[in-house]
Amino acid sequence: MHGTIVILGGSGAMTSSCAYDLAGTSDADEIVIADADERNARKLIDIVDDERIRFEAVDATDADDIASTLSGADYAVNGLPYRFEENVLDAMVSVGGIDAVDLNAFEFDAVLDRSAEFAGADCRLWFANGGLVSTIVLGLLGCRSFDSVSDVNFYWGMWRLLTQTTPGLTDTVTYEHDPTVDERIRWETGEVIDDLPAFGHERTFTFPEPIGTQETYVLTHPEPVTFPKAPVADETGVERVITRGVWHPEWECYERTLHAMDAFEADPLSVAGADGAGGDRDVDVDPLDVMQRQIKRAGTEEEWRPPTELSPETDWTPQTILSAEVTGTVEGRRETAVLHLTQPFPFFDGHDITLMREYGSYVGVPLSVTLQLLAAGDVDAEGVFVTETSGVDPDRYVEEMERRGFELSSERRGVS
Repeated sequence: MHGTIVILGGSGAMTSSCAYDLAGTSDADEIVIADADERNARKLIDIVDDERIRFEAVDATDADDIASTLSGADYAVNGLPYRFEENVLDAMVSVGGIDAVDLNAFEFDAVLDRSAEFAGADCRLWFANGGLVSTIVLGLLGCRSFDSVSDVNFYWGMWRLLTQTTPGLTDTVTYEHDPTVDERIRWETGEVIDDLPAFGHERTFTFPEPIGTQETYVLTHPEPVTFPKAPVADETGVERVITRGVWHPEWECYERTLHAMDAFEADPLSVAGADGAGGDRDVDVDPLDVMQRQIKRAGTEEEWRPPTELSPETDWTPQTILSAEVTGTVEGRRETAVLHLTQPFPFFDGHDITLMREYGSYVGVPLSVTLQLLAAGDVDAEGVFVTETSGVDPDRYVEEMERRGFELSSERRGVS
């Protein structure tokens, strides 16, 4: 994998492990950490300790500035928040000749509709990347072991305390629970059924420890939209797809409290003397925004510390466990296959780091692995595509993840 790689938002919680892995496993000539946060980018560069890696400031609000950063790049990783997605896509097309992976997964139709435009600019974009690649691969592996499949259930176990967070993750979790959002979906016999209720479609599921057996509920994740596009889903006649998840009880309690206090649709509160100028002028305050800001402030991590000191509040390691449960028929027997992917700890080889950068390896490492598979010719898709239509070999992906310390476990049981 020769050439220049630009990682947009490269020093963030979800992308730092991508930069670290690319430096340790690829033959890239240059790796550019493109970010607005120079302080943390420099810290990351210090622990990578590789002459090929450098920092470049980028203004994500300016598509032209992103294009300037991408100029001369052969590969790109987009780890910027979704609000900058259009700028990133415009910049990639204007530069041209870039193979890229993108952790964002919102506005599917709008992004996939640009596939011909990307192909015309000699660009390829693996959209809905990161942890979603892992769940889809687990589903692919499960389905191919059956003659026919009735149900594919995806599960996300996101196990961290309320104050173990980032601004982006805080917004994402609360978006997942917003009762006004219509993106909680399931797929059944060719039809997408949307507008499912928050905390709805509960199902008991057992994750590996430390999560264990939990009541999961439907998420605003795209697997029900994308997984039916997989050839193996068509070949095995998959009938139903849904994605559920669970957060640590502190998060669930917080989100249920927001529901109970009607925070998502509440009118602003008028607070006397809140103008910050020492006066007595009333200021309108959004209750939800205040709650979210406090969670983000409490989760701020300034200090990079040894891995053993990252979560003194718990006797378990904060982590995300990804799982798929596939039910079908093989040789006349009805069975269920359950697959789990767990992340390693520590990932950064014992270097001082922040908790959320360690936690984010379930996103960052897939970004690195998939970019390298794309560069190696293991993907035959053009334009904009998702994992299901990429042509990637699930076994190859798992092999690369296991090489980096991730662990695949599985079980199989009969269904009466």
